[in-house]
Amino acid sequence: MIARLKHFQCLCECPENHLGCMSPKEWAKAQLGVWRFAHQEDVGAIKQLADAHRDALGFTPRAILEEHLRRGELFVAEHQGVLIGFVSFHHRRDGWTTIRELCVAEGYRNQGVGRALVREVEQSARHARQTGIRLKCPLDLPANGFYARLGFTRVAVEDGKRRPLAVWEKPLGSSSCFAGSPAFFLTLTHHASEIRRVIRRWQESGDTRNPFARVIFTPLFSQRATTNLIRQLKEELGSVVMFDSGGYQVQMGKASYEELFDRLLHFYRENNWADWYVLPDHVPRSTDSDREVEFKVRETIDFARLFVRMMPEDFVAKAVGVVHGRTEEQVRRCVEAYAEMGIRYVGFGSFGTSGPNGAINLVSQRSLKLLRLVQAIAHERGLRVHVFGIGSPSHLIRLAEANITPTSFDSSAWWKAGGFGEVFFPAGRRFHITRLGEFATVRCVIEREKERTRHSCYFCVDISQLCQSRMARIMHNLVVVLETVERFKTIWARGARQLSLF
Repeated sequence: MIARLKHFQCLCECPENHLGCMSPKEWAKAQLGVWRFAHQEDVGAIKQLADAHRDALGFTPRAILEEHLRRGELFVAEHQGVLIGFVSFHHRRDGWTTIRELCVAEGYRNQGVGRALVREVEQSARHARQTGIRLKCPLDLPANGFYARLGFTRVAVEDGKRRPLAVWEKPLGSSSCFAGSPAFFLTLTHHASEIRRVIRRWQESGDTRNPFARVIFTPLFSQRATTNLIRQLKEELGSVVMFDSGGYQVQMGKASYEELFDRLLHFYRENNWADWYVLPDHVPRSTDSDREVEFKVRETIDFARLFVRMMPEDFVAKAVGVVHGRTEEQVRRCVEAYAEMGIRYVGFGSFGTSGPNGAINLVSQRSLKLLRLVQAIAHERGLRVHVFGIGSPSHLIRLAEANITPTSFDSSAWWKAGGFGEVFFPAGRRFHITRLGEFATVRCVIEREKERTRHSCYFCVDISQLCQSRMARIMHNLVVVLETVERFKTIWARGARQLSLF
């Protein structure tokens, strides 16, 4: 089943060429693979690829690659588990990001691999608030035409050790945020049979987008079959996988924080195949006193520091530190502590909470203010920002209104809401079908909302099926989340005043 879904994967997700606009035939020609930060186990393959192209790159010492890896300045491209390209870079203090080496294996050139690697460097540079990107390329290499096509300008020619070098530059403008829509991590902390149903239904829909490109799940509170299925998604579809810590389960009283730490340490050591690992965190609740919140913030930082020290040396490049706090000082302390640990990815999880055990996240003005601060500090430090637990498309709209564009976010609300009878629409509205009254009323409301938002998908064509089928609602909500993410870039470009365009 999963093998039949390989056409959903795309190596290059250029914002100007959304996959949803491509035909199945065009998609079949698209490059397959995945981009990610390099891991320690990649260094040997990177070194081998660099040595095979020494005429163009010169000699690349392994120690230099190790240093780039430690600083989180090394991206790789892989296809079906084989490393096919890499790029090393450095964010200089003068505001310019330099590309040191860029190499793509011969059999994969002219397929968008190099373009996508440069795009990843641009994204990292924007997060670091860099002025632009600079590189030097031997004047006699055809790669100079490649950089010209990517928007670089040749500004000089310098004498190199062996031959003249063309100096290329690409300003990044004054944008203070991530240029593009946030990456969506699909929450799949469910029974394996349910996940297979989701995959099967998505295949039936014929939708060419790939919601399984990025997946987050909580392995400590999932069955072994689910873990095996997630790993299968990674191996066969190239899904980027993030392990969540399970802090939510501690918040719900299903485990102690100390138990979470010990179990997570053991699991992470035994499972080094994920791309990102969320560190253990002690989640504050709105009902906690200021003293309790401060205690949980300190525990989160102290235990994260201890956790990183107890893991292999290369773990820090894949760690995601969770930012908590009720005050600006507390969230600032978290971000700066993670940066000092060498962590390059932080996640914000301190939304207001409501319901039993604080199970429901609330996007309040205070949490938005704190998230804006986290984003600003992260940009200064060159860190990525993930937002945990986005409740619905309306929360994404609120982030846009607040001038916040994270690197990524995750959401399980599309599944939970559908299971409880709620359906989403791109405008941010949600309706509880069973509370709308008779079917005639439901049909009228849904058809009006579909027309207003210009939304139509395989799962809501038959409104009676939407009312009767829990899975149809779940899948419809997933489509709406993807639509909202795609529209996010347009929303950002037009500004919060134009949000009424929906």
